[in-house]
Amino acid sequence: MGDSAQAVPTAAGRERRWFSVLPRWQGVVLLLLIVWLYASILARLVAQWIHDPNFSHGFFVPAFAVFVLWQNRHQLRSIDPSPSWLGLALIVCALLMLMLGVLGAELFFSRSSSLLLLAGLIILFQGWPFFRAVLFPWAFLILMIPIPVLVFQKVTFPLQILASKLASWFLPFAGVPVLREGNIIVLAAMPLEVAEACSGIRSLLSLVTLAIIYSYLMDNRKWMRVLLAFSAVPIAVAANGFRVVGTGLLVQYWDPEKAEGFLHIFSGWLIFVVSLALLFILHRVLSRVWRPSAEAEPMHPLSHVEASAKGNARIAASSLRFVFAAGLMLATAILLQARSSYEVVPHREPLSSLPLQLGEWTGRDVSIDQRTLDILGAGEFLLRDFESRNPDLPSIGLFIAYFPSQRMGDTIHSPDHCLPGAGWVPTERRVVQIARSDGSTFPANRYVVSRAGERQLVLYWYQAHDRVVAGEYWAKYYLIADAIRMNRSDGALIRLITPMYEGESPEAAQARLMSLGSQLVPLLNAYIPG
Repeated sequence: MGDSAQAVPTAAGRERRWFSVLPRWQGVVLLLLIVWLYASILARLVAQWIHDPNFSHGFFVPAFAVFVLWQNRHQLRSIDPSPSWLGLALIVCALLMLMLGVLGAELFFSRSSSLLLLAGLIILFQGWPFFRAVLFPWAFLILMIPIPVLVFQKVTFPLQILASKLASWFLPFAGVPVLREGNIIVLAAMPLEVAEACSGIRSLLSLVTLAIIYSYLMDNRKWMRVLLAFSAVPIAVAANGFRVVGTGLLVQYWDPEKAEGFLHIFSGWLIFVVSLALLFILHRVLSRVWRPSAEAEPMHPLSHVEASAKGNARIAASSLRFVFAAGLMLATAILLQARSSYEVVPHREPLSSLPLQLGEWTGRDVSIDQRTLDILGAGEFLLRDFESRNPDLPSIGLFIAYFPSQRMGDTIHSPDHCLPGAGWVPTERRVVQIARSDGSTFPANRYVVSRAGERQLVLYWYQAHDRVVAGEYWAKYYLIADAIRMNRSDGALIRLITPMYEGESPEAAQARLMSLGSQLVPLLNAYIPG
């Protein structure tokens, strides 16, 4: 960004204020409309930066973007405006994305729309040359928006598995015998779980952000900046793997309690500092091998844009652009204010009132620890073990997670991530059709999972608004569609699980599960409203 702005020739040293084709009062009106549209969205975003350690780096992102703009303010003022009506198309797309995000209970859409709206306003009033000049700080703002939950879960679990694999490979060289089951490393003293917080996603996101800041400030070569940014990924992954190794050594040779207390938290900060040091060393080594040239390499070279000679025509066109942009933003704000001021939360029975006796099966509630509840989010949860009158039959575990609202980002966690995270490896997976008492059927996921020679059969599905789906992406799609159509974002996950006999077929285990499930399914509408 700095180099690109310096590459823009100055217009005879002429200085002008930013958005010079836009009267000041019009700029104030647009700013107030942006505040109206995004105040609550940005407030929740800042709250997530404060309370979610995975995205605490978010504070640095807008601050650095503002710093880059301020550093190059004189060069940016010298760029001749070249407004483009294509910016209005981006504004329309941004406002549609905002409505989809707010009405469809998808935070990522509503947050990302702010960046698209900003790009549209810049192009509409200043043009593509100015937008190309500010492309770097604008694109950098993407890092302040948390990853969507479904994508975040897809990323964190492989990182957990990778960290546990690195640790289980290295620890035997230090004399520590280990047995790895998924992301759980079984040591002689205690099992060590590589939880989501230990996946390395925090250090990865933060290190990538700081790597971009560091490379921008310390090197003006484009290829070097890109290389340093990408090198942050393997550095963070390797460093986090060694953090897990250090935790394993603490458990084996010192005190298991120390591995979960202050030293575990401190090791996270220490590894992050080490990662920054490795990034600095890599930069120094590369700079010695490939020394920078005397002339700076521009990031985004721009051609000179001639100033328009027809000032009155420009002002008139600017007023027309303002009318269109402000009108669209005002209409969107009014629509969202009228629709999103309330959410339909239907009456339902609490999950705890689900009968303990279902046919021949007698249930016993199991408490869920606070750490798990914090991970699950703001919903209602039921964990219950059912025993049959026949003592030879294994028990059946029932788990129901119901979310009255998913607008604030709390969403259903898929067993596709939770089961492997607990060490259960899927050996067979398919979608099966479950029969109801009225003869209709609905889809459910059927997994055969194994761990240390044991096998279990798992059935689970997503249910909301008299609709049952098996896929988590279909569940997300219907969540957005129903939130727009019905102003409801409630939904639930139902999971049944049972141990399998040696040599037992999945069909036989499924029949046992459905001896309980056939009693359960007709009752669910009272607890998961249609």
